[in-house]
Amino acid sequence: MSIEMATGGSAGSVEDTSTTTRDRIKAVAAELYVLRGHDGFSFGDIAGAIGTTRANIHHHFGNKRQLMEELIEDIASNAQARIERYWMAGNLTFAKRLAMQLDDLQSYYQKFNKTDEDRHVWSPISRLRHDLPLLGAEAVRALERVNRKYDVCLRHAVMQAIASGELRAETPIDDVVRIFRVTLLSCPPMTQDTGSFKEIARLFDALAHSVLAAWKGPHQPDS
Repeated sequence: MSIEMATGGSAGSVEDTSTTTRDRIKAVAAELYVLRGHDGFSFGDIAGAIGTTRANIHHHFGNKRQLMEELIEDIASNAQARIERYWMAGNLTFAKRLAMQLDDLQSYYQKFNKTDEDRHVWSPISRLRHDLPLLGAEAVRALERVNRKYDVCLRHAVMQAIASGELRAETPIDDVVRIFRVTLLSCPPMTQDTGSFKEIARLFDALAHSVLAAWKGPHQPDS
């Protein structure tokens, strides 16, 4: 994976302003973290990618623990914002929300996997799970925040679908929310098992055909 996406170009093009340098350090660190994990990158790797010095990175972040604290917060906040965007915002059908979520997951997959054979970790949340023994309570709290946000937003989406007639009034809300929440949080390892994003797309189709069809309401859209 190229780090130029995070740096905005080649190392020589980096503007030496405090804000820009700090932001680019975090952007490169975030990508290296997802791809390699906590122990797989160093300040030297970041410095080489953006054309600065390790001393400059220490100036901005002190040590790796401080950098990771900010990355963990960014990961949790970004995930929560995306979940809310896809499952709570607007007046969309449940089917449309599911399609938007699939597109979001695929964009992350493609960012870190240029070919299906790569089988790289591509989910920041999944990477946090891998590193729980190293990151401790902060990572645990971040995962709990994302889990709760999925529960709240999926519940809103299901209730909205019931209100619009897309789903029947007797739809078991708790069960449907649990099925989708656990599924969405469990998608990343599937691509490492199969070497392809197609398995997730097939799973989403299966969910749409089973869960949505099982409680089809009087006004469920055709698409």
